[in-house]
Amino acid sequence: MALTRRGSGAPPPAEVQVDPYTALAGDDPDARRRAVQDLAGRPEAAETLIALVGHEPDLAVRQAALTAIARYDTLTAAMGLVPYVRGDDAALRTAALEAIATMPTAPAELVPALLGDPDPDVRILTAMLLEELRRPETVAWLAGMLAGDQHPNVVSSALDAFLPLAGAEHIPLLRSVRDRFPADPFIQFTIDAALPGLAGR
Repeated sequence: MALTRRGSGAPPPAEVQVDPYTALAGDDPDARRRAVQDLAGRPEAAETLIALVGHEPDLAVRQAALTAIARYDTLTAAMGLVPYVRGDDAALRTAALEAIATMPTAPAELVPALLGDPDPDVRILTAMLLEELRRPETVAWLAGMLAGDQHPNVVSSALDAFLPLAGAEHIPLLRSVRDRFPADPFIQFTIDAALPGLAGR
């Protein structure tokens, strides 16, 4: 007769629930990523997740936080990422802009402020953001950059985003931009190359 081991009848030990805010301060990146996922969607966690982006060393955790922030889709969340857009870390600037670009509605309130930012690097990145957004306001925003911005690098970035969307009605604007920057070879060449094709659109 086969012998079977009888169980002790004791329940398995309960899994210890770790507070996600505590886990964010720990050394385990997997635990921090799970904590971000636990906090995602909680309105009260938005400020914590935005702060985490600035000092999180693990790229997967940082990306998880940015994804969670983008899902809030509020002006407050988008504005919380703007300091990273203005920062010196190029990878973080790009990641923050990409997160803003995925927000369905918040950028409509945020972009006008970025277009008036005194830092030309921020305005350049804003042109890149507009290229990704493709909102109904995108053409007007880019046209405003072309018409009013005095920094040639900003205008060059705006041209890259604007020309695929431009039509024949924008030829006078582009000619005025070309005339405003007569010494910039990139602007001159880019507009001269684009004008013949625009005439037929």
